[in-house]
Amino acid sequence: MEIRAVLFDLDNTLFDHAASARAGLDAFLQHLGTTSTDDLARAWFQLEGTTYDRFLARELSFHEQRRERLRQFLPLTGLAVPTTDRLLDGLFDVYLQSYQDAWAAFPDAGPALQSLHDGGIRVGVITNGNHRQQALKVSEIGLGPVIGRIFSSESMGHAKPSSEAFMQPCEILGISPAQALYVGDNFRVDVEGARNAGLHAILLNRDAGGPEGTIQSLSELIPLLGAGTGAENDSSTLV
Repeated sequence: MEIRAVLFDLDNTLFDHAASARAGLDAFLQHLGTTSTDDLARAWFQLEGTTYDRFLARELSFHEQRRERLRQFLPLTGLAVPTTDRLLDGLFDVYLQSYQDAWAAFPDAGPALQSLHDGGIRVGVITNGNHRQQALKVSEIGLGPVIGRIFSSESMGHAKPSSEAFMQPCEILGISPAQALYVGDNFRVDVEGARNAGLHAILLNRDAGGPEGTIQSLSELIPLLGAGTGAENDSSTLV
């Protein structure tokens, strides 16, 4: 069957979240008068993951997961934890500004999405997170003109890897799941989630390795799909 739409994960697939967050953390710790270390960075990313998962599970609000991250992280730096939500929010805003200043797309993202768009294949994003922030990322990193729709867990009421998070965008786009390909960097959340909903799915692992069918660059999608050639892809090559 012809692939009519390619849907992407955003963070660490199209958008270089890891590099942006590390740059933001380094600037944040410098602001606090503390030296950034690999151990602190690992702790920050671990806390980011656990608190964000609690947000996706609706255990914490979007702003509360940020506050909780600071409550657990600041003691690791030897700094006192602010006692009010207002002070915590103000402190997180310092990190957030540095993080946003470092926002960037992966170099292969723009050319790949443009080629798909020019080839008549619809392009969209399915992402877990706050809709406003995720839409702002797409705009600020220059991918807005080639991304037709952004489907966030907040706007849909469903988070990946639930089947609803993948099926709802297909319904809105007016295509069957079998006519969609999903590309993401997390095998359980992105690939297994999409396949369980009936979509084709490909794992992107920029560091190499992974199961059969894994790609290392988004540029590999273009010959795989025949985008820009007018040819119908061979769905047997999609897993």
